[in-house]
Amino acid sequence: MIDNSAFSRRSFLSGVAASALVPSLGIAQTAMPPMPDIAAMCRELSGFDPVPGPLVSGAVNVLRAQDMTSLVEGSANDDTRKTLLKALYTGMHRPENGLPERFAYSPALMFAAIEDTVNVPSYCGGVPGYWAEKPEDV
Repeated sequence: MIDNSAFSRRSFLSGVAASALVPSLGIAQTAMPPMPDIAAMCRELSGFDPVPGPLVSGAVNVLRAQDMTSLVEGSANDDTRKTLLKALYTGMHRPENGLPERFAYSPALMFAAIEDTVNVPSYCGGVPGYWAEKPEDV
């Protein structure tokens, strides 16, 4: 004989567990614009051509889809543009309520602006281990 109360309790708990695994189906989500459109908008906003792919991907991951859609459509406010530009130049997102999140280091545009004269900090000036070799006779 099947105990109906135990069966319904199990089915309820299974349903709750399954719904926790499925991302919010009931909440309308803004679709992310296509990546080429986002990259073109980042090029236009920053003035760098090309903007490194890992940097664009990182910015997409930390900014909201709604913000990215408004940026691509050209309807974003100045604060949203500044937030993206700061993220592209520093490789870091600083939300108002939360800890800063670094998503890129060496591809950040702050290093691309000075790459002709300065190496990215923490990167050596030659091939790995070059300092262990004896200097060439001059």
